Amino acid sequence: MKTVSSIALPALRVIGSKNFFSGGKTIVALAVLAMLAGCTRQTHVQLALPAEAQTAVETRHGASLSQWVDRTATLSPASPMPAAGEDCAMIYDPVLHRIVLFGGKNNANQNLNEVWTLELEKNLWQKIAIAGESPPASEDHAVIYDPASHRMILHGGEDGFTTNKLWALDLTTMLWRNMTPQSEAPAREDHTAIFDSFNKRLVIFGGQNNDGQSVASNLYDLWAFNLDPASPRFEQWQSLTSRDEHPPGRSDHVAAYDEKKNRMVIYGGWDKDQKLPFDDTWAFYFPAIPYAPGKWKALKTRQSHPPARRHAVGVYDSTRNWFIIFGGFGSTGYLNDVWAFDLDNDVWLNLTPGPQPRLDQQAIFDPRGQRLIIYGGDAKLAEKFHDLWELQIQPSLPLELMLKEAGAQPKPK
Repeated sequence: MKTVSSIALPALRVIGSKNFFSGGKTIVALAVLAMLAGCTRQTHVQLALPAEAQTAVETRHGASLSQWVDRTATLSPASPMPAAGEDCAMIYDPVLHRIVLFGGKNNANQNLNEVWTLELEKNLWQKIAIAGESPPASEDHAVIYDPASHRMILHGGEDGFTTNKLWALDLTTMLWRNMTPQSEAPAREDHTAIFDSFNKRLVIFGGQNNDGQSVASNLYDLWAFNLDPASPRFEQWQSLTSRDEHPPGRSDHVAAYDEKKNRMVIYGGWDKDQKLPFDDTWAFYFPAIPYAPGKWKALKTRQSHPPARRHAVGVYDSTRNWFIIFGGFGSTGYLNDVWAFDLDNDVWLNLTPGPQPRLDQQAIFDPRGQRLIIYGGDAKLAEKFHDLWELQIQPSLPLELMLKEAGAQPKPK
């Protein structure tokens, strides 16, 4: 039996289960209307389902389905598995259509510095033998894909104390380059990183810094690292921190870059001083003129938003212009709900439930397959998760109706 957790919503009832797929374990999740999730009291219901089950949930508008598929069982028989399952970091390589993963913790809670790739066409994991120097082992680091130079940029993390390490992995040669000595990178862990495609730069926000003497927590500073080879400021850091209105400092939050509106959107996280998770949504609007000041804005998400959490994972869905988050840890414990923030309308849509509740998992969005792929995580079980899941979004309701229920303003005619 497989147990699926979801947020209890008004007027929901299970209307049946049936296996429609021959390959891989399948869980079907409701693309629940966000208005129905707008209740202030969040409770959970446990649904005991067969491993090969598809479950629909009925609302007053009928059923709207999205589908989770367990891809672990479909991995190539020759495929090994990464030893690290928690606090890894990974990117999607669009040139070679693969996932690239670095670091994280194994089942013995040892930090690693291994590089693994997952070929998405062959469904095959491969450990990369790195020639030359490599970054030290770590967890809680951040990575982004740099399309200008076809490389993965790694920043920060910890293996006891917070680091300011800055490395670039050439995705053609699979060789690392250590950029730490010549950079002025801030030391960070539990922060977020996005690629600002308008200005061609890495942008990091929040996190904490434990130097062994003291811990600087609830940081709200914002830094950019120039990745434009044509810029005179190439591979230089710049502070973008705003002293005006800004979100409370935090760690363990999620972030995504909204290319249409040239902004970074953040959600949730952890107030380490108050020992409370956040449930707010903010956007930092980058200026049209490079190096000019940007501006923070709290986004009022109207009818609905995800319950407060930390240690979730967030990715940008370029097909639908959504910011999708999954899992994490909240007041009720480990979470497995899935939410999509519609960046055109600034509203949250509920796509619950997902695989087994967990935190510190990783995810990418595959634009070719138009799917979210998650890997790993932890729930204080005998071992870390090393599973691979795919979310196929197949709503049967018109998006306009879903957005209306979520509180979006009607478009002028």
